[in-house]
Amino acid sequence: MNPLSIFIYYSRNKRKALPVLGILTLAVFGISLTLVLTATIFDGVRGFVSPYYHFVVVEPNYNKKYYQLDTSLRADVRQSEHLAVYAPIQTSFVYGTVLGIPTNYAIFGVSDDLMPRLLQATETNLLEGRLPGVRENEVALHESLMKTRGLQVGDYIGREINREDNLDGKWRVVGVIGGKTILNLVALDRITHGRTPNEIVLIPKTGEMEGLALDLNALKSERATIQTPAYWNQFIEKTLSQYDSLVTALNVVIITVLSLGVGLLNMIYFRQRTGEFGILSGIGFSRSFLVRRVTLEALVLTIVAWLLGMALSVAVYQILDTLVFAPQGTHLSILNTRLLLGTLPVPIFVWLFSTVTIMWQLTRLDPVAVIDRRD
Repeated sequence: MNPLSIFIYYSRNKRKALPVLGILTLAVFGISLTLVLTATIFDGVRGFVSPYYHFVVVEPNYNKKYYQLDTSLRADVRQSEHLAVYAPIQTSFVYGTVLGIPTNYAIFGVSDDLMPRLLQATETNLLEGRLPGVRENEVALHESLMKTRGLQVGDYIGREINREDNLDGKWRVVGVIGGKTILNLVALDRITHGRTPNEIVLIPKTGEMEGLALDLNALKSERATIQTPAYWNQFIEKTLSQYDSLVTALNVVIITVLSLGVGLLNMIYFRQRTGEFGILSGIGFSRSFLVRRVTLEALVLTIVAWLLGMALSVAVYQILDTLVFAPQGTHLSILNTRLLLGTLPVPIFVWLFSTVTIMWQLTRLDPVAVIDRRD
């Protein structure tokens, strides 16, 4: 094996390599923690809006103090050739959590004959129990919401049970809904108390949600809020960008401090190796060779640290997901593009800073002076 191989150097100088390796590994793990938690929160936000990618709810613009949909708008939305179902609906909200953060999920009040159609449109199904009826205060909740709140069929929810719930009164859970879309249902007549609902739901023909959304996006009315996928995409982008900005700022600070710290540590190690590099230069090895060697040393160390940090992160988060979060109805978002791209700056910037600082010292290296000192 090449006596100048970096692998021989690391095998003989573990005390110098391990501290840097450990710091970088833990740094990758620490940054991945913020990325995994925010990605899980983002998934929770997307879960909140997931029903609205399968149907469209049109409601009065309450922000501008409109409380009823006008007749002309009702007529306009029915003109789309992509529309399959036009029906009354009433939206309320039920309490849930994502990583312990309070979150309200929509619960839709619809007629008995529309409930199976909503299940079909959202690609969900009834896992347990039955759909709610009109004789009593009953609800069917998504399985993820059941887990986060620790509910079972037969339990009760509502403001009388939990003040966080927007549902007035006391409601018995009679069914569990499963699927990727978080759908919660209640009988329309029970939630409106017999009053005429002020919202409508538009279900597209099979495979024609995009066409329906385009038709509805073309309608302009300050009196109503048309909750197309484009409407909710704007909501998601606005909400998530705030979290992203905070996490990015935090990670930039961590990476900057880490790069400076590891760079200074490498400078100390370099000073301890001045004799080695001086002798190599004195016996004929070029500065470009020394620069390549130092660059490769730093590159291998940072890549190994990044891989170890990622492996540690995935292992720890997978265990937490299986033992802690999954039983509560929440799944950690572990392996994704966000995690990979968010942690890559750690090895890149640490490698660049370490390489630049040591290269700067190599340019000032005087091999003759080094050899004289050793003599």
